[in-house]
Amino acid sequence: MGYAPCFSVKDTAASIAFYQQLGFDVDSSIAKPGDDIHMLFHQGEFCAMLYSNADLKNWLPVLADTPIGFAGMHYLGVDDLQAAHDRIAPHAEIVKPITQDHTGIRLFYFRDIDGYVIGITEKVTVNAG
Repeated sequence: MGYAPCFSVKDTAASIAFYQQLGFDVDSSIAKPGDDIHMLFHQGEFCAMLYSNADLKNWLPVLADTPIGFAGMHYLGVDDLQAAHDRIAPHAEIVKPITQDHTGIRLFYFRDIDGYVIGITEKVTVNAG
């Protein structure tokens, strides 16, 4: 089983348009009639879900008082960091420019229209020991 972040968003149509502008693909086939949930893909790989905030709070009432966005971030690995940056920068707030972390991996961060901070990193292979 993989880890699948689910972004609670104000307006799924606006979020879909935002992510498509950044080069992501969206598949809404998992949504049943009346559901407002969508799968987000980057270069053919599943990376997250977009879920209407109102629908999410109905599904999980424990989140009723939780604001959209959070203190944390999500990461997406890409093959070509500069190309991803060049595609995203004109459409999103870059909150940290391309830099290297303490392990030598190059990355940058942007904020989406709902306040989520997403780190874009060069893809690396991790050995799970």
